[in-house]
Amino acid sequence: MKNVIILILCLIYIANVSKGNDKIKPLSDKQIINQIEINRPSKGAKIPSDIKTRLGATHVAGKYYFTNEPYLIEGCKKMTEMGYGVVKLWFRKNTGGYSYNSNWNVSKEITLKELAQHPYWATCFDMPFTTIALSLDGAGIKTTDETAAKEENEIYELTKYLLEKYKNRNLTFILHNWEGDWMMRGGTGDYARWTRKAGQLIKAVDGDRYTVLVPADSTERINGMAKWFNALQKGVNRARDEVKNSKCKVYHAIEANKVMDSQEGIPGIVNSVLPLVEVDMVSWSSYDGLDATGLKLYKGIEYIRQNIRPTKFMKGKKVVFLGEIGIPEQRYEGLTEKDPVIARWDAYIGVCLALNVPYLIQWELFCNEPKNEELRKLNETRKTDEMRGFWLIRPDGTKSFVGEYFEKLLKNAGNKLL
Repeated sequence: MKNVIILILCLIYIANVSKGNDKIKPLSDKQIINQIEINRPSKGAKIPSDIKTRLGATHVAGKYYFTNEPYLIEGCKKMTEMGYGVVKLWFRKNTGGYSYNSNWNVSKEITLKELAQHPYWATCFDMPFTTIALSLDGAGIKTTDETAAKEENEIYELTKYLLEKYKNRNLTFILHNWEGDWMMRGGTGDYARWTRKAGQLIKAVDGDRYTVLVPADSTERINGMAKWFNALQKGVNRARDEVKNSKCKVYHAIEANKVMDSQEGIPGIVNSVLPLVEVDMVSWSSYDGLDATGLKLYKGIEYIRQNIRPTKFMKGKKVVFLGEIGIPEQRYEGLTEKDPVIARWDAYIGVCLALNVPYLIQWELFCNEPKNEELRKLNETRKTDEMRGFWLIRPDGTKSFVGEYFEKLLKNAGNKLL
């Protein structure tokens, strides 16, 4: 009888624990920072043996080049030469991000499938990458039933082509939007700095900026983004259902960029759109989560995971990756010297290892941002001291602080830095 009572009590306890799994007490800030610290390579954490397949950079719209090859191809070659298995590219019908030494000769009516067959893209896709993230354009908040159907079919044709073309390669494509919160807000200007507090003042590098109240049509914007994302996901799903036994994988990801705002209740991709859609993955353009310790980054990733509704293809996995993350090495006081820059990157790697984040994609290979607006207006290539410093390689050909740090990680795969 005693054993029966014990068994009943155990079953009741297990049932209660199962019901309350979503109410497990979260880690304290101190505990989170401790998790980050023990996963930092500089503190003796082992570097994953597959770090090459998890670490990468974006190549688009840089303000300098080093060869006479088409700019898209030059950058992709450089990434593979440096040992990266991951690259992010702007896969757009407007090819302005890759103009140097290039003759695209594409029509306005070109489809995404046809764009993937262009010699420049075909050359890059044939390079030994393991993952290629492709940033797509689209209707966003202006999505209608008609545009949704058109984009769904175009994504279906692109996905099917990729799955069949690269069926014998272990190659992953991730199709995703550019920073979704900015898309939903209609841009990146002061008008897009939403708040729920009238007259709230934000301190910014370029001067004081006033945010604006969440607009009255925010629900319509949310629904437009959800309709768009659903169309893209349906296109990917349809192609995957048709093409079986391909080693190549194609995923659809939604990219958010104002995760901290979502946490504060301001309508955004994470808190307002993700609950309305199913998606394979979520990408975070994570500038709003970059404090010195990695704490905000850790919490942001966990928060996004709580809001994901994964597709059946993901088998319950809630995948979040850092689709854009960068430190301008020549812009902010305190971050123009090597040691503080590397300390931050080391913390961010610690976050990714602690949370098993599959990809960290740095912004970017060649810097795209001159230091001021006057320099931005000029078309010619820029010099090292004229740039803000989002780079792996500087205009003078030297590796940046982060470039040197990532090189150490790649060379010590499976081992420790210490």
